[in-house]
Amino acid sequence: MPTVTVQPSGITFAAAPGQTVMAAAQAAGLRWPTVCGGNGDCLVCHVSVLAGPDRLSEPSAAETSAVRNLTGSQGGRGEHVRLACQAGVRGDVVVEKRGVRKKRARTGQEEPGG
Repeated sequence: MPTVTVQPSGITFAAAPGQTVMAAAQAAGLRWPTVCGGNGDCLVCHVSVLAGPDRLSEPSAAETSAVRNLTGSQGGRGEHVRLACQAGVRGDVVVEKRGVRKKRARTGQEEPGG
């Protein structure tokens, strides 16, 4: 199974072939920053692909248009910017995204028998 590594945290997780970066992270119990919930509308989930951009699915025309202002010197995020909710994993990749972390346990709930 392909592996996704997130920098600068060093978090790694497995992704089923074709599964999006964000869906794989959520399946691994991680919180991935998003506002739209993975619909490709908010751009909050965007990543800079540091290694293996060719190991992600081809971006759709809509995704390419959406990230246009985030790439290159204009956006300051490098040339390989993808939406984590749209980029399907086909092999090992390294991405840069701040704010990815393990989901917090819910607080305020009593344990059974408590």
